[in-house]
Amino acid sequence: MLDLIEKVKKNVVAEFRELQLWLEGQEKLLLTKMEEIEKDIMARKEKGLAKHMEEVRSLDHLIQEIEEKHQQPASKLLQDIGSILKKFQAKETYENPVDLLLKPKWTIWDCSDIIPLLKNSMKKLRDTLESGLQLQEVNVTLDPVTADPDSLKISKDRKSITGLNGFLCHPSVLGCQMFSSGRHFWDVIVDSTRRWDVGVTSKPVDFKNIDAQTRQWEIWGWDGRYAAISPSECSELVLTERPTRIRISLNCEGGQVSFFHARTAALLHTFSDASLVGETLLPCFCLREGTCMKLP
Repeated sequence: MLDLIEKVKKNVVAEFRELQLWLEGQEKLLLTKMEEIEKDIMARKEKGLAKHMEEVRSLDHLIQEIEEKHQQPASKLLQDIGSILKKFQAKETYENPVDLLLKPKWTIWDCSDIIPLLKNSMKKLRDTLESGLQLQEVNVTLDPVTADPDSLKISKDRKSITGLNGFLCHPSVLGCQMFSSGRHFWDVIVDSTRRWDVGVTSKPVDFKNIDAQTRQWEIWGWDGRYAAISPSECSELVLTERPTRIRISLNCEGGQVSFFHARTAALLHTFSDASLVGETLLPCFCLREGTCMKLP
């Protein structure tokens, strides 16, 4: 038991450390990008200043030349005015300082626009961790609307089911509770000598036609034999003890459903399925004629 606790502790530390390293890496990338923008702005300013000084020197030289020409006779000045105008018109048009900083401005906006994304992402992460770190026990009740009255009898308190002599080959009933986030568990007391199925199902469009439109993650028991059934798995379970009280543990964000022998905490089976993430899931139960099932 102590070895198991130590293993879990190491796994917790490793997962948080991996998250921490990833966040530090992303922070470093963004800060490096901002530092590069700072260097680019300084380089562009220096380049713009150098061009500006060159333009000033060129204009000074042109003004000086005009002043010298102005001292000449009018006839000579008129002869030289054409060459002066050509020099002025041939002068390079320097880039506007505003244009020089246009690209950095867009890059700065790109970085600043990430901040709302970071805030929302961190809020979602905090909300997910706060809800997911706390394993919540659920008081599951049965939904009579989802059961065939000729095949299943639901108690008035909606906490127990009895299988009747109906015509359905797979008579099912759903719980009233729905889950799409967080971690939850509930127990089911089953008849170890009869046939039953327990687990979770995706939310049906029509609650009166469950099996035809849903996907289930369940374990089945019949006459001492057991199996794990899901959309992608069908495997027989070899159990050393017949479970009479089963605990179903649902981890929505983790995409995992686990089944335990509730009286011994022995793990019966775990479904790890990425398609569970984002689904709206409900408890589901199935039993045959003469079988009883109870929600404590």
